[in-house]
Parts: sequence; structure tokens; C-alpha cells
Amino acid sequence: MIRYCLFALIIQLPFSLVLAEETATEPVAIDEVLALGALPVDVEMMDKAGHADDLRRALVGQVGEGALPRDGQSVTAFGKTWEWQPVSPDTLDSERALQLWWFQLETDRFVRGHLKVEDLRNAAVYVDGDKVDGGEEGHALDLRNGSHQVWIVHEGAAEEGEPALAWKGRSEQDWAVAHTRSERRVSAQRLTNAETVSDLAISPDGRYLALAHDRRDEAADADIRRLEIRDLQTDRIVRQWTAERPSALAWSPDGSKLALETGESLWLHDRESGRARALLLEHEGIGSWRWHPDSRSILFSWVKKDETDTDKRRRLRALEDRWAGFRDISQLYQVDVDSGIVRALTAEEHSVNLHDVVDGRVLLSHSVIDYAEPPHGLTRVFELDLEDGQRREIARLRRFNDIRYAEEGYWLLAGPGLAIGDGDTTAEDVTPNDYDTQLYHLSVDGTEAVSVSRDFDPAFSGIERLADGNLLLSAVSGEESVLVHFDRDADGPRIVDSGVAVMESFVASRTSPPTVVVRGSDADAPQRVHRVGLDGGNEVLVDSRETAYADVVLGEVRDWTFTNADDVEIDGRYYLPPDFDPEQQYPLIVYYYGGTMPVNRQFTGRYPFNLWAANGYVIYVVQPRGAIGYGQDFSAKHVNAWGEYAADDIIEGTRKFVEAHDFVDGERIGNIGASYGGFMTMYLATRTDLFAASISHAGISALTSYWGEGWWGYSYSGIASQGSFPWNSRELYVEQSPVYNADEITTPLLLLHGDSDTNVPPGESDNMFTALKLLGREVEMVEFPGEDHWILDREKRYVWWDSILAWYDKWLKDEPEWWQHLYPES
Repeated sequence: MIRYCLFALIIQLPFSLVLAEETATEPVAIDEVLALGALPVDVEMMDKAGHADDLRRALVGQVGEGALPRDGQSVTAFGKTWEWQPVSPDTLDSERALQLWWFQLETDRFVRGHLKVEDLRNAAVYVDGDKVDGGEEGHALDLRNGSHQVWIVHEGAAEEGEPALAWKGRSEQDWAVAHTRSERRVSAQRLTNAETVSDLAISPDGRYLALAHDRRDEAADADIRRLEIRDLQTDRIVRQWTAERPSALAWSPDGSKLALETGESLWLHDRESGRARALLLEHEGIGSWRWHPDSRSILFSWVKKDETDTDKRRRLRALEDRWAGFRDISQLYQVDVDSGIVRALTAEEHSVNLHDVVDGRVLLSHSVIDYAEPPHGLTRVFELDLEDGQRREIARLRRFNDIRYAEEGYWLLAGPGLAIGDGDTTAEDVTPNDYDTQLYHLSVDGTEAVSVSRDFDPAFSGIERLADGNLLLSAVSGEESVLVHFDRDADGPRIVDSGVAVMESFVASRTSPPTVVVRGSDADAPQRVHRVGLDGGNEVLVDSRETAYADVVLGEVRDWTFTNADDVEIDGRYYLPPDFDPEQQYPLIVYYYGGTMPVNRQFTGRYPFNLWAANGYVIYVVQPRGAIGYGQDFSAKHVNAWGEYAADDIIEGTRKFVEAHDFVDGERIGNIGASYGGFMTMYLATRTDLFAASISHAGISALTSYWGEGWWGYSYSGIASQGSFPWNSRELYVEQSPVYNADEITTPLLLLHGDSDTNVPPGESDNMFTALKLLGREVEMVEFPGEDHWILDREKRYVWWDSILAWYDKWLKDEPEWWQHLYPES
């Protein structure tokens, strides 16, 4: 049987143990570890003083926070320096002193066994940050495919006996390799726990950058958050403190204060003195906010909770009344910075959204319930004069996204089908995809919108006005999320090289030219923060490749496109295992969305392609027709198709990918998608037997029930199925619904769903689960309690990811043990 992952690499390297001649069920000695110590800790005093267990845990957490230990690497404590040294466990003497041992256990599949630790005084064992208690057979371990960090804190050899370490698998396939090499594969914990920058704010003069950092300490079971202010001229951190993660932060226009929102409070930090004071303390329901240009006040939204008694009954006032918080009303307020006095600026019947503010004028919007035309909603845009309180309606728009002030009129983000605009570039008989957001200049009276992006394929997702009146925008450009500069005097929008493939956010100073800072990642490189020049060049300010991922070995990511049967180029990429051998054959996982968004090149996210590759799979990500970011003709294939073009591209792309790559096992192909992609998985299962195992997360099985029951089903369908309804398009709503063709499905199918999903209700998976059970087909369904459309809880996310890989191990590697461990029959 082929070993699909890192084992091929392990057997070529000088590790301390390779289980080759002995069976895994016999204890196999671990002959070498890296040792640090004896450390300057009086162990008797530690035991008497208390907190011995906490101190051991803290030792592992502190030493294990950075890069992996290396032979000869030094550690300094209490004025003394020690070096990590390779030692054999049986050479340890009986002097009682605190010592730390480290090694890795490497596995190429899910394994179960015991780590035997013999004749060490007061040994505490930590594996991947968690303490593992011992028993008669040793320390029981259930190990995923991957690299596992083993730390042993002890006090020297026992007075009698000889120290020894060994691994004993439960069965012959429970093989493991112990080694002390300072490199590892990426893990689920590394992806969720590594420090990242969650927010940015730059001072108006471009000198000071505030960065909010987040990371997780598994050993301490703690989330660690810190905020730093960095001087970009000197590259020094001038202030740093730990705090709650700010949900928003922004410098005052004069640069004297940094405002940050934590919890229900808004704090001001004085840049010169460093003093902090609460401007709004424990104001429940604070929403978005923005500095007034004069720096003397902040405008903010504040939510008033609905107190209607609905314990016994609840009449729905509108389709939107199903949404959580729909009856809560958000109004606009203003707080004076010096006095802290707050005044209300609006008292509308509907929640108000704040978009922009210039001297004396505020740009606002609110939603209007109006189902007359797709996408079955209307946005009223209006202006508020802060001096006299007068309101002026600007426009009522469908397909609205965002708006900013222009020198004359407004800059508007809206769909290509905007009624007062000229953004639609498709043929007359084609309905454009209104998720393909365009940039317009809206007239002062709100009656005419002229597109400035008709010849620009990327679809916009965010907009900010620069000090010189030009714009910086974020946009979806194929697989990338890019930074775009729009100069009013130039020919049109222009993509700026940000240094990252997927930009998560950007900030810009009020200087001209501006200092721009972005954060983001690439398919094969974790998060970085870059300072970007609009005319070229960028500088790395923060690079997690050098910290959290310094010793992580990743596989290569390669681009791969093909031309489909309709002569359309289909974009894509693929991920290789870290120990890739082109002479071997690997199982393949095909991932897609198929809906209106392409699958971008972010390093991690809900679906961790690098983790799957580290488990011995090749991952092919395909971008079928219907996605935005490739031009309006391409994205229009999403409208009233519900899988028709996307399925053709996925099937054709998969077949051509296998034909083009000899290292792929064409009999072992899995596929997976979520939401619309989950629908695609079910739909593909009715169309082809190409796949050996399929996974649908939060997929749609029946278009009518999703359209009516999903909170946003009717509005999403207002674009995806524009003009089509169950009563006038029965063929679309029935024939494109996978459950109506469930009898065609023969592929083993795993259905995953949060049981509190309001977007795609879990009944969509229930439909298919019921159908396939009654048909006697191979199907499993796993629900995640309390989770909505995405699995956000950290521990549940680990189980979710494990379930995906275990399903594929079962069907694509003939390794059912992990699945059976997660979901035993009894």
C-alpha cells in the first residue's frame, strides 16, 4: 500500500527512530531527545510553595511559544545560559533538578497508542500543548496525521531503574516516528493559534501605525491580545499593551488621539502622554463609528433593543423579521470629545447606516422594505446637515453596496444592473450578476450614475476617499483580493501591487501621496503586513513566516488553468504535499464554490488546503463560470443557472487535471464545497460518478425550500435566480434541485451542517440524508450543535476539520480507523 504523506520523507532522514523491522504493537525505544537543563529552579521549594503544575505548564508554554528547539540553541534565564543538547534517556543521572525534554512524534495516518515514560521523577507529559496523564500502559495518545510536539518536564532519573521512552501502537498500522529535527508540518492548531494582525489604524501624517495582534496559547488555555503603536520612521514600537481585542480603531484626523472600541466601550488614547480615558463607557449596542473631520467629536451608531414580548407568539412584520435583530433600531449619535456629552442626530423608523462625513454633512442610508423588484430590497440614501439637522434624500436604489462623497456628487458602489446606471456590459439578452459590483459617479441630485469601471474586470468590495479626493478600493480580481487606486484624472481604476495575493484590509494616511498599509496572505505564505507605494514597491513590516511559521514545511502551490469545451479559460491552482514525490500517486481533493465568489488564495480560512496537503493529498481548486472578478460575461453565468455551467467546468476540469498529472490517482478523487458549493457537491453527485467520496457542508438540496426558509434565500435568489420563482420556473426549481434526482447518486456522501444555520437551514441536509437513507445509499450526516452557517467555535472547528479528513482517509486511502474513532457504531 502506498504511504501518502510525510512518511516517504521521514525514512530518508536521520531520525532517532524508524519503525521498520519491529511491529507497532511492540514497544519501540526512543533513543534520543533534545534536553534543556538542569534549570535554575529549586524543585523542593517549588513543591512546597505550591503551583508546581502551573509552573510546569508555564515552562512548556514559554519555551514552546517560538520556533522549535535546535541542537545548540541557547536559552537564558536568571543570568545563566543553557543549550539544547541531544541526549539518550538512559544516560540521565539521578540528581534531582528540573529538566525539559523535547522531541516530535511524526505520523502519516491517524494512529492510537501509548507513550511509555519510565523511571523519570515527577514527569509531566505535554503533547501539542495539552497535558496527558499516564496510566498502567503509559500515556494514551490518539494522534492525527501530522507532526506532534512532545514535551516532558521532569526532575531527573528515579533513584531506582533506568529512564526510558518508548512508543507502543495499539495495532500494526499505528506506526509513529520519533525525531528531533526542527521542522514540522502545518497543523490545525498552528492555523488557528498563530499570532495574526486583526486590525490596523494609521495616523493622518502616516508616521504611526497601530496594530492589534491576536494569538492562542494552548498550554495556558488562553487567548492573548496586544495592541502596539509603531513609529514607521524609526521602525520602533513606541507603546504596547495587552487588552481585549478592539472591534475597531482609528486615529483622530489631527493625529493626537487613537480611538478604540473594546466590548461596549469607546476609549481614547492620547498619543503624546499615553493616557487613556473612556469616552463611552459600557454603552451597550455601540455600532460603527467615525471621527468628525475637526477631531472634536465622534459620530457613532447606537442600537436600541426591541423589547416586544414574543414569548407566546410572534407575528412576522416582513420577510426580514426572521432575521436576528431586525426589530432593533440603530440611530446616529454624536459624542463631544472634551465633555463626553452625547446627542442624537437621527430618529428614523429604520436603522441608519453611516457611510461618510465631511465638514457639516453626513452621508447615511437605511433599508426600505420593498419586494416589487429583484433583489427584493431598496436602500434610501440621504444626507444630514449637522448644523441645522435638515435631511436631504439623494436616491432610492436597488443593488446598493456603499457610497462616499466626491468633489461633486458621490462615488457609488452598486451592481451592474443599477437602474439609473450604465454599468451593465453584457449582451441585451443576458442578465448581469449584480454581485459583480461596479464603481459609479452619482450625480448631485441622485438621478444618474456613470460607471467608471466598465472596462475593469475586478469586482469592488470596499471604498475609501483619500485626502486628494481620489479613491482607494478593495476588489476581487480572479483568485486574488487586490488594492485598487482610482485617480480622477487617469484613465480608470488601477491595481496596486500590495505584496499579498489576498488583501484582508488596508489603511491610508491623509497625506498626499498617502502612506498605505495592508495586511494579507498568499496561498503558500501566511499573513504579512506591508507598507505599499501607490507607484510601486512595498516593505514588509510584519511577517509571520519568520515567527509562527519559521519551522513549518509547506508544499508547493502551482497555478493550473484549462480551456473548457466552450473555449472559456477556467482558472485554478493546486497544492502538493510537503514531501511530494512525482513518481508516487496521490489521492485528489477537488474544491470549488460554484456560486458567485471565487475561492481566493488566502493562506488559511474555513477550508485549510495547506493542512489537507500536509495530510498527503493533492488539492485542486477550480474557479468555474459564474464567479465575479473575471468580467461580467463570466459572472453572468451564475444567473438562473444553479449549477449548470459550474458543474460542466468542475467535471471537465477534474478530468483534464487528472489526465495532465501522472501523480494523481484517478480512482481516488474526492470533492467538497460549502453553502452554494455544498449544493454543487449534491448536484454533481446526480451528474457524475467521477468522485469516490463527496462532502457537502451547509449545502442546498431543494431550491424552493432554501428560497423560502433561508433568512436570505429570497434575496440571494433575487440575484442568482432573477425573475424566476417556483410558480413560473418549475423546471429550474425542480430539475436543478439535487434531492429530486437523489436516486442518481451512488457516491458516498458526507453531509455537514450547523444545527443553528439560518442562512441554509439544516433541513436542506436533512432532505438529502432522508432520501439517500431510504434509497440505501452510503451517506453520513454530522451536525454541530449551536453553530450557524460556519463552524466558528475553535474546538468544534477542530472536530469539523477532523471529520473532513477522516472521511477522505476512509474512502480515498482505505484507512477507516480515524472515522471509526470519531464516530463509533456503538
